[in-house]
Amino acid sequence: QPWEWKKEHISKAFAVQFEGADWDRTSSPTERLRPPGPRSSPLAGGGMKYRSPHESPTMMGERVDATLPLEKQVWYHGSLSRSEAESLLTLCKECSYLVRNSQTNRSDYTLSLRSCQGFMHMKFIQCKDGKYVLGQNSPPFDTIPEAIHFYTTHKLPIRGAEHLSLLFPVQVQTL
Repeated sequence: QPWEWKKEHISKAFAVQFEGADWDRTSSPTERLRPPGPRSSPLAGGGMKYRSPHESPTMMGERVDATLPLEKQVWYHGSLSRSEAESLLTLCKECSYLVRNSQTNRSDYTLSLRSCQGFMHMKFIQCKDGKYVLGQNSPPFDTIPEAIHFYTTHKLPIRGAEHLSLLFPVQVQTL
């Protein structure tokens, strides 16, 4: 029963919760009490320490199969309005995204994104050569799925979203 656990058992039980991106194992319990500072690589053992932000791995979004056509992508919502996109994104985490048809021109597409400040809607621009760009500083992509795939591992080239990547696709809900 939990109230009969010894201190080391309780520590091990709590350690399981923190074995994600923000916690590392260290060699001794005393290292857990040290303030964050320069760190060496984690050593074998049972303790934990907080990893400073510069040590954390790069966040990567869910894998996107760029070979699938846009209409087959789980994050493509078709003719969804701006307000409907915002309703879907309201309960989502920062860096959640979906792609929808643009309301101003049905042949254009819009990336709708949840940021810490609210929502962002960015239009994919189709160049004369048929390639797509997202903002002025985007490399050209043959397809929108290729662009989405790229931005799951790279920061967005959009002012106000420079710190964001596409991490969490908002999937179409079928009834």
